[in-house]
Amino acid sequence: MASDNKLFGINEEANILSLLHSAKEANAEVFLWRLIGDTKILAKVRIESIRKSRRDFCIVPIIDKDSEVNDLIAAQPHIDLYIPESALIMRCNVKQCEAPIRYYLSIPTFVAQVERRNNFRLDCHDEADIQVSFNKAATILRHTNQFFKKNCFDISSGGFSFLVSRAEWKFFKVNDQIINIDITLGKWGTKAMASVTMIREMDPDEFNGLSYKVWRICCKFTMLDDISKKYLDKYIFERIKDELSVINK
Repeated sequence: MASDNKLFGINEEANILSLLHSAKEANAEVFLWRLIGDTKILAKVRIESIRKSRRDFCIVPIIDKDSEVNDLIAAQPHIDLYIPESALIMRCNVKQCEAPIRYYLSIPTFVAQVERRNNFRLDCHDEADIQVSFNKAATILRHTNQFFKKNCFDISSGGFSFLVSRAEWKFFKVNDQIINIDITLGKWGTKAMASVTMIREMDPDEFNGLSYKVWRICCKFTMLDDISKKYLDKYIFERIKDELSVINK
């Protein structure tokens, strides 16, 4: 599983404080996480206060998550945080614990952020767990309609792509609108609408494992509800590990 997300570092204190204040004012979701073996353990908190003079900030568990948060932080010198709304990843020293109510973390001197024009994107062409299905009309020799059910080649909360055969690609043109898309991921599912942004030929090579030429249909969401966006961001974050090595070095 790989991704093409681009991270850049921020080490200016004023910018880091501004990002933390924005997350606090927006009451943004904040995830604590730790890698235990190959398993990523997550717990949700919120930022309660920021003390610039003491160079720390306070996090509190969301309702009914006290024990999960305490298990993650207890006896740990530092903890990793992820803020989906601003695509921030940071490691903070644990300064003071008033478990199970409040935890004070040192304001980090460095944070990593995904480029704001990007969403976390997950390459999933070697998996079969994220699928899109929809009906698509086209006029080739005559007006026709075809049902498509495809594994995603990649996906983010901003869009997705999938592969089609030579016979299928004629159903798609750039700027086409695709409505009533069903997205399924295990037992989870949602509805969306999207437009085609790019169509690209893909020849077989040693990396993609294809046995014949296909066409990659790239789409951006034109309608996807906020709950589904947050679900996809959280799911994709949990699957991306290479990016997090920047913080863990």
